[in-house]
Amino acid sequence: MNKNLAALKKEFPTLNERFGGRRLVYLDSACTVLKLRCAADAQRRHMLLLGGCGGKRSLHSLASAMEENFHAARSVAASFMGGSPEEVIFTAGVTDAANLLANSFPFTPQRSEVVLSPLEHNAVFLPFERLAAAGRIKLRVAPLKDFGVDLDGLARLVTRRTALVCVTHAPNIFGGTADVRRAAEIAHAAGAYLFCDDAQYAPTHGRCGAADGADACAFSGHKLGAPYFTGALCVKRPLLERLRPSRVGGGTVAEVAAAAGRYSVRYLGGYQGFEAGVQNYSGAAGLAAALERLTRAGFPAIRAHVSSLVSASLKELGGVKGVRVLGRPEDIPGGSLVSLAPAVKGFSVPDFSLFLNEGVKGSLIAVRTGRHCADLACLNSGYAETIRLSFFAYNTPGDVSCFAGALEKYLSLLGRGK
Repeated sequence: MNKNLAALKKEFPTLNERFGGRRLVYLDSACTVLKLRCAADAQRRHMLLLGGCGGKRSLHSLASAMEENFHAARSVAASFMGGSPEEVIFTAGVTDAANLLANSFPFTPQRSEVVLSPLEHNAVFLPFERLAAAGRIKLRVAPLKDFGVDLDGLARLVTRRTALVCVTHAPNIFGGTADVRRAAEIAHAAGAYLFCDDAQYAPTHGRCGAADGADACAFSGHKLGAPYFTGALCVKRPLLERLRPSRVGGGTVAEVAAAAGRYSVRYLGGYQGFEAGVQNYSGAAGLAAALERLTRAGFPAIRAHVSSLVSASLKELGGVKGVRVLGRPEDIPGGSLVSLAPAVKGFSVPDFSLFLNEGVKGSLIAVRTGRHCADLACLNSGYAETIRLSFFAYNTPGDVSCFAGALEKYLSLLGRGK
């Protein structure tokens, strides 16, 4: 671990905590990254020292300071995402962003189909499935191939009736990354737009799908060590100008007038039309602080470190009899996680999770087990549940070894092992 990452690791206080006297081995960063001290400090400072009326509602100095702070956070998010500040909409995360996009998208009778990759998180799948269930759109799901999206299969589904294609940049169940650039080319060739879920990609790559041609992309702040309920949706101007806000309220109105006994409302354009109500100003400050801190540490260094940990996991776990590593070995190091499936009779995923939580002397090993909100992937792959190890900048090779030792111990209790 280089000195920049060693310094960054000190920004995560949870790593110093003891749980029942045991050391935390945190391998669940794909669910949420441990929180940065600087992000919490920025949010707390904003709440206590500013905490006034924002959103251009007042003209006093405190309100101006609030607005300047919010604009600065938007600029930081825009730079990170590869867009302009005018293209960034603050959200509560990717779930919020996907719902906003689904309910604001300009579907027409001629273009009413949405094509999803088979690896979409429920955050993206469910908003569009709900529209399909209501008869408003037709939903298609691309085939799965070698635990990744079959882009040739996706291309066959995209037609002149396709309005939107959705591709997750880094799946949260099988690891690796998707070829967003090619997916964008496929969508654009048919006159469709591409939405990219960057929730798992952005934290360790330091960029979003807009740089690869996506018309819209989103990330979640809590997966970068920022406060919960923060994130952003970046929508390129040609699409942004066509979206119709699904929520309105204070902060979205340009003018309300009365004439001939009726009221007329003129709404603000651009991102302002999508940020109804009082916003999460302090959360945005914490989000900006997290992005700036990770940028100082260096995303190339973070990416190289995480890739080395994934590769070490493949080497150490690939030879363990009793589990199967899911995914193509050549693709997995490009992501930040490794998923395992039981390969012997008697291996209970829930029981193994409890064993990691309670049965390892001196350590509490935190991993994620189950379907990971990736029902499409589970249904298309035939795997009902997996054991997922996911890494961030604070992990070490020792964490991998600790998990591997616990796995061998559990398998030995079953009478299995190497």
